[in-house]
Amino acid sequence: MGKISEEKKVADKVKARLYEKGFKVSYQFSKNTKSIYLKIDNGACCSIRISDHKNYKTRSKFNVIKDYEVKWTKHNNKTIKRFYNFNMLDNLISDVEAERANKIFRYGYLRYKSIRDKNAFYNDNQKVA
Repeated sequence: MGKISEEKKVADKVKARLYEKGFKVSYQFSKNTKSIYLKIDNGACCSIRISDHKNYKTRSKFNVIKDYEVKWTKHNNKTIKRFYNFNMLDNLISDVEAERANKIFRYGYLRYKSIRDKNAFYNDNQKVA
């Protein structure tokens, strides 16, 4: 049996805490690195990238990087990206909750829910094909 990486442990913690708050969370593992991508509410909310290295080209809004110095926000082409370290999971969870609240405020709960459920239907059908 192999050793579980720190990234996987952090991903499990984040997934459990978000699940407690009513989020739907799924994993996607990188083929070439130790990065783990968490898809929040079937893609209706922004994704989380958990890794041991920096990658500023990532499309994930929330980036958790091992040994990262401080919470940092980067604005790139009207896109905001936030960076955290493995000890800042409370800040990450609260920022994800705020992001979902903003999207629900912007679209309305029924529209957000329909986007979430539509994406779930699309993702389930794509796995079958």
